[in-house]
Order: sequence, then structure tokens, then C-alpha cells
Amino acid sequence: MAEEPGRWIAFDGSRLALDDDDDGGGRRFQADARCFEGKAEPGALANVCALTDDDARIPFDDPLVQQLRRDVLAWWVPLLGDSFVCFSTLALDESHCAGAITVVREPSRLGEDPAARLFPATLVESGLFSAVLPPAGPVIERYAGAPWPAGGFG
Repeated sequence: MAEEPGRWIAFDGSRLALDDDDDGGGRRFQADARCFEGKAEPGALANVCALTDDDARIPFDDPLVQQLRRDVLAWWVPLLGDSFVCFSTLALDESHCAGAITVVREPSRLGEDPAARLFPATLVESGLFSAVLPPAGPVIERYAGAPWPAGGFG
């Protein structure tokens, strides 16, 4: 069986936690597992474009989410340059997106985060995330059940 491409995290509106370390508070999302596999970036800043409300969800096939993935590849990650740590959409299930997280070393460009078009952004200092190479373009398609850009055929 293939390893799950996502890692469950929790967000309570002001704090992020790995779901297995959390005390049960916050909304659960699945993020790209690679964002947690390496050495954590101390002092990293996560721009969490998500809400804690269970009804805040958008189908991954919605044109807004499709355009977000195009923008991440075309201009967002290159704009961040060396500040970029990682990016992941936040999956609720195989077909619903609940937002996205951009993690950076310094916040100067976060006001331009295209994910804030989906849901309002909350800046959270977090030592949970590790650096992941930017996704290679031009693929924007997702693998069923995987937060983008994670995934692959098992």
C-alpha cells in the first residue's frame, strides 16, 4: 500500500499543530506530508488561508482552486524566492479544499498570497514545517485524496 501523501494538522484560528500532537482543538486539514518530513525551519511563518468553520470548503474542481494552483506555479513561488519554505493546499477529503498554507522565512510578500482569494489569511509563527523544493510545473492536476502538490500513483 502506498504511503499517505498528506499529514493531518489542526488549526484553531491562531495556532497550528500536528494533529497527533494536538489536544483536540481546531479544525483538521490534510497538508502535503513532505512539508513535515525534513528538518523543521525555526521561526518560519505560515500564512494560513483557511477558516475554522466546518462549512468553509470549496471543491478542488472549482475554477478558483484551479487558478490558485496555476498562480502558485506561474508567479507566487518564484516571487517568494529564497524566503519560500513550502506550500500546500488543505484537503478535507478527496474532493474538497479548505484553503492553503504558504510557509516563508520572512513575511514581506504575504500580502500578495493568491490563496487569500479562497479564504482570509492568518499569519502564524510555526516550527512545524520543513523546506520542500518548489513544485515543478506545469502540472496542476491532483491525485485523488491528496493535497496539492503532493501525491503520485501507488
